Amino acid sequence: MKSLTTKLFVVISIVFLITGCEINIDKHTKNINSDPVQEELNKLTLAEKIGQMIISGIDGSSATTDAANLIRQYKLGGLILFGGNVKSDSQLVNLTNGIKTTNSKNKVPLFISVDQEGGRVNRMPATVINTPRAMSIGQTQNDKYAYNIGKVIAKELTSFGFNVDFAPVLDIQSNPKNTVIGDRSFGSNSSVVSKLGVMMMKGIRSGNIIPVIKHFPGHGDTFTDSHLDLPVVDKGIASLNQLELIPFRNAFKNQADMVMVAHILMKKLDSKYPASMSKTVITGLLRKQLGFNGVVITDDMTMGAITKHYNLKDAAVRAVNAGCDMILVGHGKDNVSTVYNSLYEAAKNHTIKEDTIDKSVYRILSLKRKYELTNHHVPPVNITKLNSQIERANSYSSSTNSSAKASLLKDIATKAKKGEIINAEFHVGITMDTVRKEWGKEETSDYVAAAKGTFSTYRKKHVVVAYNKEHLLFEIRSFDPILRNVTVEDIKSNFGLPNSDITTENNEEIISYSYRPYTVKFVFPNHNQQAILDHYSVSSPPK
Repeated sequence: MKSLTTKLFVVISIVFLITGCEINIDKHTKNINSDPVQEELNKLTLAEKIGQMIISGIDGSSATTDAANLIRQYKLGGLILFGGNVKSDSQLVNLTNGIKTTNSKNKVPLFISVDQEGGRVNRMPATVINTPRAMSIGQTQNDKYAYNIGKVIAKELTSFGFNVDFAPVLDIQSNPKNTVIGDRSFGSNSSVVSKLGVMMMKGIRSGNIIPVIKHFPGHGDTFTDSHLDLPVVDKGIASLNQLELIPFRNAFKNQADMVMVAHILMKKLDSKYPASMSKTVITGLLRKQLGFNGVVITDDMTMGAITKHYNLKDAAVRAVNAGCDMILVGHGKDNVSTVYNSLYEAAKNHTIKEDTIDKSVYRILSLKRKYELTNHHVPPVNITKLNSQIERANSYSSSTNSSAKASLLKDIATKAKKGEIINAEFHVGITMDTVRKEWGKEETSDYVAAAKGTFSTYRKKHVVVAYNKEHLLFEIRSFDPILRNVTVEDIKSNFGLPNSDITTENNEEIISYSYRPYTVKFVFPNHNQQAILDHYSVSSPPK
């Protein structure tokens, strides 16, 4: 009996040891194969998953009660800040830090996003030097320059606590009458847009800011501003492949992380719904044909293109079922509530499949983990140091070739003949009210008796406009940073013999050319052939 008991004990011990080893092996194997993103996803409730699928705008310039309520109530995936949210450099830092503090009790850090393209789409405080418009960068045809501009934009954004930039624009400006894109595009040539757009994307990414390429499948050949109404594009897939899709294909080959889909009706692809709500465009073209596996976000669903033609509640659900991972709700806390509740209800009644939601949130969490997003605060910004870095990036004299410079000067001349400058969409002769309607109130304004007019400065735009007592513009000046590579010799070589060439008491050289009824003046701070251009102006004679 004793012998049998001993043998039984030995057998049990062996089984225990073997089982224990198997359990340890299973645990070890589980650790090796664990997916931290999936584990994070599993910890989220349905309500929290829906929140992750929304990026919302906020009111005001501080982490107000409304902003805090949005973050706490909906557990949002992110926020977007616009110009109205930005008052000063210290205020902006306090705002983004306040947002992070509010979000610190939530399980997932926020996308804190902004449209920072440079040029006329600039959300930075007035104390920060702007970067050039995409069109100016495109005119250089210089890879390194585009990369450096992207890199310094990333520096600006990280300094102020952002982690997502809705840039660069990969639309091809193939329609000259397209004002919503215009100089936001790198140009009308697909290879230039493709090359420089991707280099800028890489530059932004190098600074650990998530670049969002836009506006898929291409907003360049439109007449209508989608902020106001729904643009219609009558192009089939063959035509798109030959032009609009080229920059996006290149971006996808270079590991683009996030893409914004436009509110444009591609009639030959989907005659009923805009690209942002079209399964044919998003799942069929973007996902399956082009193989994009990153995060897809709609353009702002509160734009006229959607609100004038579709019900916001239905549009949000349709966008998700079409293949969008995130819905951008730029304005109105009630709109945020509408979108959130519509997605939640659709998930509960299985109009949106649970698997669809999980796949989207998995992509969102993966991207946040890739860029190591946190709720950590940023310190006050050293504006002098930041501006110095921006100025170095803006200057491309060491890497620009003569043909690119000639292209810039040709653009200056072409616009001058119409009474325009390179970085503004208006001309001499319009009213100051028109400028204010487009750009808002000027930052400074001074009456100059000798000129019999008021000179108003838009520092962010690098533009000064002058108007007379009738409020009509008689002069527009450009201080675009791209001008700093142009010398006296460049001007005379490209424009020919000037109508006048004078040196002032301050040793400034002013070279003038006539494009009747307009006059173009180039101002150089030092009187020598290598002096760099400070600014130029287009004016009309006083009446």
